[in-house]
Amino acid sequence: MLLSRSEIDGLIGKGFLVSGFIDKKVQLQQCGIDLTVGKIFSLRGIGALDFTNEKRKLPEYEEIKPEKGAWALGKGTYHAAMNEKIRLPDNIAGLLLPRSSALSCGIEVHTAVWDPGYKGRSFMHLSVSRPVELHKNARIAQMIFFALSGKAEYKGSYKGEDILNKFRRGK
Repeated sequence: MLLSRSEIDGLIGKGFLVSGFIDKKVQLQQCGIDLTVGKIFSLRGIGALDFTNEKRKLPEYEEIKPEKGAWALGKGTYHAAMNEKIRLPDNIAGLLLPRSSALSCGIEVHTAVWDPGYKGRSFMHLSVSRPVELHKNARIAQMIFFALSGKAEYKGSYKGEDILNKFRRGK
């Protein structure tokens, strides 16, 4: 079941889902929360993936500093650290979708599933198809939340991450 505005607001009041809003009244939507851009990174180097994660190697992150409060992004791939922190209970999962305005400007947002029990501040992967001016704290994606029929807990290496402050995934 997709959570409604009132259900989301109630869980936020209990310390779950999202914190660190720029303006909760603006960001709380009918069935989700708008997430905002805190920092933008380019990726450098080669990444590697395998089945067991023994050979996993993540690319390097290089922060792109905004000029006069905005990033002038050309075509390419970027990571955007969100301002907000996510804290999911063990019976709710999250998905992140682009806002329609971002799509209209040529920004596609890609992410993985936010598993139940995830806590931290992660990123949005951006594919920019045309030049765009992206202002700091812009609302570019909306997280929606799904109630599960059972409970589960995320135990992966990204639990507790804070890419806005640490510049890297994981611990």
